[in-house]
Amino acid sequence: MTYTFKLARRMASNHVRPRTLAAVAALLLAACGGASPTGPTTPITPPAQAVAGVLTLELTTPNANDGAVQFAISGPAIDSVQALGYDGLTSALPGQAQAQVIVTGAVTTGTVARVFVHDIAKAAEYRAWVVAAAARSSYQLLDVASYRAALVR
Repeated sequence: MTYTFKLARRMASNHVRPRTLAAVAALLLAACGGASPTGPTTPITPPAQAVAGVLTLELTTPNANDGAVQFAISGPAIDSVQALGYDGLTSALPGQAQAQVIVTGAVTTGTVARVFVHDIAKAAEYRAWVVAAAARSSYQLLDVASYRAALVR
């Protein structure tokens, strides 16, 4: 026997037999089935996309002589605030959770500003309240206990 013959026999005995290979392949394919306990049981759904929107800031005042009213607004992410029908000053940085709004003029009950938010679906998480109020004729500070501010969708 030559060395080449011995080497050929040794290599031939180390080969995986076709039946064994077919059985292993069948087991692997069965393990990859959709009803396998290793697969996901429920489909994964991506989170809902945020939809920007507008909330309306409404004031209820007990006085007819308001000259300035200051509001504070808080919520998940405020984009900006725009006074409506009044001279206004706002301090809302995009994406911040708080904003300050001051409206001046003949301030009455009703809509005073628009609040632009990043996700209108979170409208219930936004809050607004009156911080201060001043009389139009005398600039005297008024008690804000009976003032109401509301954010309406």
